[in-house]
Amino acid sequence: MKKAFLITATLLFCFVLQNCDKKENYEPEFDRELIGEEIEFGRKAARYELWNEAIFRWEKVVKAEGENVKALNNLAVAYEAIGDFESARQYYEKALDYDEDVTALRNNYKRFLHFYKKHMRNQERLEKANEPSAKVEESELKAVSLKEEGDHEKEK
Repeated sequence: MKKAFLITATLLFCFVLQNCDKKENYEPEFDRELIGEEIEFGRKAARYELWNEAIFRWEKVVKAEGENVKALNNLAVAYEAIGDFESARQYYEKALDYDEDVTALRNNYKRFLHFYKKHMRNQERLEKANEPSAKVEESELKAVSLKEEGDHEKEK
């Protein structure tokens, strides 16, 4: 009787030790249902313009399932909404690499590119407008500076 108990206890102990190692390294994989829930939760957050929450949810999906075109498209839209246009472009292109036949994705990307090109042209114009003109001589800048100093003295 004692012998049977010791054998059973030893086997149970070995089984527990063997499974302990597996549990420490265990990371639960998302199942299809959980992925769908995360995508839907992100959509609800986006409806209320909670973009960071939406991004968090969709990035979880992409981490679990990197080729999820819906999540990639949604991430692109979210990054576009918060003004991170470079990230938006990268997510659109990544989604298109996986499946270019998704109509909503193609339409979103087309609309984004139209906007993005205008945005980049406007950025270039602003940068050029803020650069000091090469035609302005140092003496002209100094003259303006001296005139401003004289104006300030009059105000006193």
